Amino acid sequence: MGWRRRRRPGISATIGLIVEGDAEYLALPQLHARKLIPGCPPLKATNLGGIGSDVEPVGVAKMLVGKVIAHQVAGRSKVVICIDREQRPQCAPVFASEVKEALFRELRNKGHEPKDVHLVISDRAFEAFLLADARGLSQRGRFIQAPKFHCFEGEMGAQGKKGVLELSVLLGREYLKTRDGPLLFAGLNFEVARKHRNGGSGSRGLDKLLRALGV
Repeated sequence: MGWRRRRRPGISATIGLIVEGDAEYLALPQLHARKLIPGCPPLKATNLGGIGSDVEPVGVAKMLVGKVIAHQVAGRSKVVICIDREQRPQCAPVFASEVKEALFRELRNKGHEPKDVHLVISDRAFEAFLLADARGLSQRGRFIQAPKFHCFEGEMGAQGKKGVLELSVLLGREYLKTRDGPLLFAGLNFEVARKHRNGGSGSRGLDKLLRALGV
């Protein structure tokens, strides 16, 4: 088992967070930094800078393994990975299962156990998290109009852009990932945005992410 750095007494446990792109890298750490959800632990984010939807699960695992080990060695309480399904044909649970199997094998091959390593899939991209509370964002004045869809989870969206054009329409201007993404994420009603059962319009992926973070 790999060596872990010990946490000093009185220091809150920090979760290692690995994300696929710039918008998530800027948005997700706000959960703790801006206390968007009470009780969210500190998050130390690592940005993969994109994966590419043509990369097979084994290739994704090889991109992740070094980042996961770095968080483990740094003594993170757990590691949570959030990557996009993009236009892959596998459903989100199957894609997650394939990547996890390959990643856990890579970790063990390098002498590290996959204990407390969690994988979450944005279906199909981070923008699905924002659109999970599109109606609420509209009511709170973040959008100039209300959405015409009920739930966006798993949708490719207009021109296959996975929510970017829908957000542009709702904003009344071009959606800018690294500016608008973090701002809209901070404005979510997370109780609504994560509610996906019993007819809810929320995101299963966002709910799984928040549960992996312990909130």
